[in-house]
Amino acid sequence: MVRHIVLWRLKSAETADFGSIRAALGAQVGRIPGLLKVEVGRGFNTGKRAADFALVCDFANREALAAYHRHPAHAETRAVVDPLIAEHWIADYEL
Repeated sequence: MVRHIVLWRLKSAETADFGSIRAALGAQVGRIPGLLKVEVGRGFNTGKRAADFALVCDFANREALAAYHRHPAHAETRAVVDPLIAEHWIADYEL
């Protein structure tokens, strides 16, 4: 199993619709083969080292993670989320 973690800093945390972000990310479950779990959380810390929200996904394997990045459902999600993002960081590792 592979865990995929993404941390995002929003362009404007005050005006971003976190509910829409969470819904778009969660809607990928059941649509992308090998995507086992999606968890989205809004950060409550502040400061230059804090992220505004985090995504944690579990995949069956590395191949499923690679296919996720090419899947049309992922492209749909990025169309919603990417315009809101100032910076992001990614970590992938095997469980």
